[in-house]
Amino acid sequence: MTPYTSYLRAYEPLAAFPPPERKRWERYLADGRVPDRVRGIRAEHRAAIVAAIGVPPATEVDHAFVHRLDGVTYVCPWRTQVRTWAAMTEFRRDLPDEIADAFFPKQAAEVAERELARWRSADPDLKTYIRSETWQVPLRWFLPFEGEERRLVLSGDRSLSYLTTMSNARRRVARALAIVSRTVEDRSVVEGVEEVAGWLEEYHPRSLVELDYGGLVSLFDDVDLEADESAADIAHAVSSLGEGDPEEATRAYATVASRWGAVRSVEVAN
Repeated sequence: MTPYTSYLRAYEPLAAFPPPERKRWERYLADGRVPDRVRGIRAEHRAAIVAAIGVPPATEVDHAFVHRLDGVTYVCPWRTQVRTWAAMTEFRRDLPDEIADAFFPKQAAEVAERELARWRSADPDLKTYIRSETWQVPLRWFLPFEGEERRLVLSGDRSLSYLTTMSNARRRVARALAIVSRTVEDRSVVEGVEEVAGWLEEYHPRSLVELDYGGLVSLFDDVDLEADESAADIAHAVSSLGEGDPEEATRAYATVASRWGAVRSVEVAN
């Protein structure tokens, strides 16, 4: 099974990586080791489990997702181990020790926190290229995209994803931030948009940005996937706010919120 997880990914041009890392990815590409999207998601999920139960690991998984567009190669490193360490420390931070211990013993979390700090000390510019969320796509993740950038595949390995340039993503999120900052009183909404804007700024300006429904597509039938225009609905909600039409903005937002609320509810179904 593909995990019920969505992904927001940044792909930097191969030429943007420092020379040692660029050469490593060039060898990786030449070896033909690049997994396709579905196999990659499954392999990454297995690697994350191994990383979590085997702290500290011997090595980090050395894989990446790749796009090739207009003669340019774009690379999205997995950096599974770093992401697993960060997730483990964040997971414990949000729960009482009695509950957290049932999942990750405190000793393992302390090792993960120490190893993550060591990596960050050795590389202050360390960044992860993939963000993930279980049982949902956070609605703010749709802001970098427009409806026509949707990529829907219903045969074989079903998938739904969006792909855009970094310049488009930054422009759209900046516009959304300007609008919600002056029209939305809920500070948490504004902070959510700010967080996406800040994440986009970490990458090369000629990067690509991808939103992938991942294993969540298995929770939709083909008809529902074809009808899912979440990015277009969110863009319409933002535009309506900017045009001074809060009622239409609320209607468009409610359409998306209802769709993903139903998906999130599956997490606690029994």
